[in-house]
Order: sequence, then structure tokens, then C-alpha cells
Amino acid sequence: MGRPCLFWSRFVGLCEMSDTEQTNGEYGTSVQVRALPEDVQDWLGSTLDPGETVTALLLADITASGDFGERWAFLTNKRLMVFSPNGREGEADVAFEMSLEQIEDAEVREYVGSSTLIVSSEEEGHEVARFSLASHHEAADLVHCLKEIVRERKAGKPIDKIPPPPPRRPDHRCSKCGRALGRRSETCSYCQDRRKILARLFSYLMPFRWYALLGLSLTLLITAVQLVPPILTKQLVDKVIPNRDLSLLGVIVGVLVGVYVGSAVISIFRTYIMSWLGNKVLFAFRVQLFGHLQLLRLSYYNRRQTGRIMSRVTGDISRLQYFISEGFQQILMSLVTMVLIAIILLVMNSWLFLLALGPAPIIVISTYVFGRRIHTLYHRLWRRAAGLSAILADTIPGIRVVKSFAQERRESRRFSDHSADLFTQEMQAVKLWAGFFPFLGLMTGLGSILIFSVGGYMVIAGETTLGTLMAFTAYLWRFYTPIQQFGRINHRLQQCLTSAERVFEILDADPEPLEQPGGKVLQPVRGKVEFRDVRFSYLPGKYAVDGISFTVEPGEMIGLVGPSGAGKSTTAHLIARFYDVDEGQILIDGHDIRDLALRSYREQIGVVLQEPYLFHGSIWANVAYANPQASADEIIAAARAANAHDFIIAMPDGYDTVIGERGQTLSGGERQRISIARAILRDPRILILDEATASVDTETEVLIQNAIERLVKNRTTFAIAHRLSTLRKADRLVVLERGKLLEIGTHEELLESGGLYSRLCRLQSELSKIRAW
Repeated sequence: MGRPCLFWSRFVGLCEMSDTEQTNGEYGTSVQVRALPEDVQDWLGSTLDPGETVTALLLADITASGDFGERWAFLTNKRLMVFSPNGREGEADVAFEMSLEQIEDAEVREYVGSSTLIVSSEEEGHEVARFSLASHHEAADLVHCLKEIVRERKAGKPIDKIPPPPPRRPDHRCSKCGRALGRRSETCSYCQDRRKILARLFSYLMPFRWYALLGLSLTLLITAVQLVPPILTKQLVDKVIPNRDLSLLGVIVGVLVGVYVGSAVISIFRTYIMSWLGNKVLFAFRVQLFGHLQLLRLSYYNRRQTGRIMSRVTGDISRLQYFISEGFQQILMSLVTMVLIAIILLVMNSWLFLLALGPAPIIVISTYVFGRRIHTLYHRLWRRAAGLSAILADTIPGIRVVKSFAQERRESRRFSDHSADLFTQEMQAVKLWAGFFPFLGLMTGLGSILIFSVGGYMVIAGETTLGTLMAFTAYLWRFYTPIQQFGRINHRLQQCLTSAERVFEILDADPEPLEQPGGKVLQPVRGKVEFRDVRFSYLPGKYAVDGISFTVEPGEMIGLVGPSGAGKSTTAHLIARFYDVDEGQILIDGHDIRDLALRSYREQIGVVLQEPYLFHGSIWANVAYANPQASADEIIAAARAANAHDFIIAMPDGYDTVIGERGQTLSGGERQRISIARAILRDPRILILDEATASVDTETEVLIQNAIERLVKNRTTFAIAHRLSTLRKADRLVVLERGKLLEIGTHEELLESGGLYSRLCRLQSELSKIRAW
């Protein structure tokens, strides 16, 4: 059943409430009730008690029968209530109501295509509302508020003393206007101020302002020098030629030679200075951008393709170089030139000057229209160019897979299709500027024809001299040239603004708090890890970790077990704080992980991944990556402990052997052992082993297991493995399924319990017998 348009508009209106509006509502401190439909406001106005305020709300857009419908759930400082239209215009019934004193828990249960808000009292649970994925963030906020209220109440606070919990703004909406962001965007196009973007760009010139001022001075000097020849031409025509004055001719020719030579010399210095300035700014910009990319959260990279990010670091920054170093000065030079020439033309002949201004309004209006249209086109163009980079970044590292499946033609066709799409968008832009610039030339040409016609008549009539007309037309062309250049500058400006928006989107993305002020430093970390009702989701509507609680003592080895998609790797990522939990807490030595100094904490964590990532370079550099200050003895000792030393020294160049990108010149077992050596050199207090023995042969697995046994000594270890035999040394096993904790205990305890772990062991044992047979 389709969603009614009117109902959909009500939902969009709810989603587009701004933060300013959300904090100044008539009925509450967290929700702007005035942004709701008028009939819903009337329902609230007739139901709320004096002093009752709205904390959170949910538009439930699915009925109990599974059809689209409408219900409104409101959480106030006194109760939770649900309005349901009763069929009479402007009226609704209170379909559900529960005081805050009665509420014991709240949760969202996910089904196929919809979810349900469940609120529980001491006696029973109640299905409060059903909703689609579109309302999931609002539902999550409401549940968050309810849980915070219940927690505060159980801590002994009276209901009237509990402040309204702030709703968590979902990261897919603009923090200013609340509108949904683009699929790959971190910034809101509605809130972009291009003047601020330009001001921000020019701020990168401030460290080099004296070079910029020198270049600007040379630019203005060249402009002034180039205004001299028309005046000399006037003197040549009006005085030298009629009077046959050879001495004055020599002076004028000498001055002209000096003007052109001086202009050329100044231009050489100016070009060098501006090129140095542009490259210096580009260098600083590129370094800052890459440095910020290192600080961004993993969630940022999960939503974006590597090639698209690379496109911004290379292509977009290169497009910024021209405008930062040259574009602004060209604009200023054009403005100064126009003003100076306008004054000269006004003094020479005010009537002709007014005629010369005729095409100006048409040129200004057309330039404005062109700028708006080309800016939109460039956004499309850069996105498609980034798409090509993304294909290259996918295909080239995966060339072995492409060749293994004989998909070379398919990948070539895919690249060709994207290139054709890019070509189409490029030609759209070409059509626009190919028509625009000749149009500017036509307007200025018509203006010149008008001046020649009227000025020629005035010369014939004796109202002005031929020299004045020649000087006037020479200045006129210099006057029209900046006007035409404004069109081209606007063209480059739109390119620059489009690229600046894309680059600043990265720079404005929320980084990890590596250096958060007041972060607690644990030196050293003892290794006690406690999960308290932890919930986390990558995407709304599906929890990857759902209500997990357990405690790990220092030095204990924990095996994380479960089927694929159970949440094992996610649990490990949360321990390393690659992501922050949505609900609950993770405590490290009794401290909330979010309160720790992140850099110091991560320096005491070691990670060995299922697919170890090795950088292009020597084996020595890859082992030393964990501790660049390590001595040669320490690096070799780490390699020995990882059972990697023997195969390394067997290579022709030993530790200086250069491995290919991602270590492709090594076998999987060799890459894994180098990765383990890197972790050993780190000497971490908490160790995470994510399928460290997967996809290797039995002999290599024995070597890796021996290395791991040395690595796990005297440190808290979390080991993930599908091969349950690799966890035989674990102190306890944590069994996960669909994000939930099912079992926890020793190997023997879990076998006796007959649960999921027992079943997995039995299946693997039967599989081993089949393989042996």
C-alpha cells in the first residue's frame, strides 16, 4: 500500500526541524511542537497538563495490520502517551498512556520491513507503536530518553527532579537545519555560505601574506604600466604626426620600449612569486587534509569509497591552487583596471563612455545566471570523476580477482560506461561555457562597433580628434577585457567553490578525539575490561551488538565464538574504540572508555587481523611500524618470537626485502607472522586476535599458534576464531549469536551445557572426520 502524500509531507516536516527550533518549543525543551501539523498541536494543547513539557516524540507510520497509517507517541516529563486519529477531523484518542513511575524498560524490536517500540512495566510489556526504517532514529532517541529516565529514577532521583535527557542527533542529518544529508555527504548544501567558503580559502594565504602582498603590488604595477601606451598613441596621432615632430617621436618610442621591457621584467618576477605562493599553499592544504584523514573515524571510511576520497585529495586540491594564488588577484586587478580606465574614459569623453556601458548590464546578468548553472554541473562532474577514481582504486588492488574470474572485459566495460557518463556531463558543461564566452565577445564587440560609429561621426564632425578616438577605443578594449575575464573568472570560481565544498566536507568531518582535553591516561593499562549492557549498530534498524554484558580480568584470554555475523569482530572493534557504543558502557580498569585519552589507550593495544595489512616497503619497516624507535635487537627478537626470522633471512635481501603493495609478494602465512611480529614489538597490554590463523595450512597454523602463545602471555587477550581448536588455551569463551550474548564459560562448561557452542563443536568434529575420511 502506498504512503499518502499528505502523510508523507507531515513526516518530512518532522524530519526537517532545526536544532534552534528543537530547543525553543512552546511545550518543551527538546522538541519544537510548533513545527508539527496543526491538528497534532491541537491534540497536545488539549491533553498536556500545566507545566508538562515534551521531551521526545515518534511518528509511528505503520498500523498493527501492517498498512501505512499515523500515530504519534510523545514522551513528556510526566508520562508516555500515544495519539491515534479517530476518524473525525481534528480529533484523536489517547490510545496508550503510562506514567514515568510505571516504566521499567524500553526497547525497539526489529521485524522484516518494520520495527516496534516496546515499553515494559513491572507486570507486562506493551507494544506502543510500529514504524518503518524512516522513523528508526526518532524511535532510538525516544528509547534512549526513556532508559536514561529509568536509570536516574532507580538511582533515587524523584521524577520531577530528573532533567529531560537530550536526544541524540543522528549523523545522517544536518546539525543546523535537521535536513537529511546526501548519501556520501557530511555537510548540508542548504547551510553552505559561499562567502564564508571564500574567506576560509583566503585564510590559507595568511601565513604567506607578505609574498601575497608583493605579488599583488607587482600586479597593480603591471596594470598601471599597461595603461600608458594608449596615452602615448594619442600624442603620436594628434601631435607628432601632424607636426612632424621627430624629437617627440623619439621620446614616445623610447617610453614605449621602456614600458614593454619593464612590463616583461615585472611579469617574470610576478609569475615566479605567484607560482611559489600557489604551490606553497597547495602543499600546506594537502598536508592538512591528509593529516585530518588520519584522524577520521572508521565509520567515515565505511560509507565512502577509497577512490572518491583520493579524488578530493588530488584533483580538488589542484583546482583550488589556481584560485588561491591567481584568481583573487585577477579579480582585484580587473576591478582596479576597470575603475582606472572608467575614470580615464569619463575624462576623455563622457558621452562615449555612457554609450560604452550599454552592454554591461546584460553581461552582469548573464554572468550571474551562468555561475549558478555551471556550479550545479560541476558538482555532478566532480562526483562522476571521483567515481572513476573509485573504480581504479577497487580494480587495481583486486586485479588478481579480476583475472581469476576472467572479468577483464567486464571491468573494462564498467570503466567505459562510467567514462561515457563523465563525458556526457563534461559536454553539458562545455555547451554552457561554449555558448557563454562567445556571447560575451558578441556583447563587447557590439559595444565597440557602437563607439566606432558614434566616435567616427564625431571625428568627421570635428567634435573630437582622431588621436582621442584611437586612445578611447584602445582603453575601451582594456575596459571590456576585464568584463570578459569576469565571465572566465566566474567559471574558475565555480570550479573552485565546488572543489572547496568537497575538501572542506572532509576537514569538517568529526575526527576521533585522540587528544581530547581532560582525557584520563592509564599508564599502564592493567587490562580489566567490562561490558555493561552495550548496544551498537552500523546502520539504523539492526544492532550488531545488542545488550552484551561481561567482565574480563587482567591477563585473561577470552575466546569470542559464534557464527558469521554474530558480532565478534564488532565487539573487538568496540574494545579498541574504533567505534563508540550507542548504549551502555565499556569500562577499562573501571573507567569509561570514552573518558580515556584515546591515543595513550591505543598505544597499549595490539591488533592482529585476519587479513594482515602490510605497507609497500621493506620487511624491516613493516615490523618496526608498531614502534619506529625500536632497536635492531628488539625488531629481530620480535620476528623470532613470531617464527618469522627464519623465512626472512632466507630471502636474498633479508629484512631489507621490499614487499609489494599489501605484501602481495609474501604468502598468507608469512604476512600473518610479520603482522604478529609487529604486535609483539608493540608489547600491548590488551591484545586482539581476529581470525589470526584463518586461511593457512596446518603447518603454518602450528607456527602461528606457537607465536601467539608467546604473544598472549601476561596480557588481556580477545581471540576470534571459527576454528574452535585454536581457542583451546582460552580461559573462557564468550558465545555470540545475532549480536546477543548466549553463553559464557570454559570449554568444558559450555560442552556440558549443550548450547550453541556444544553444537558448533559437534559440527566441526563431524566435519573433521569427513575430511580425514
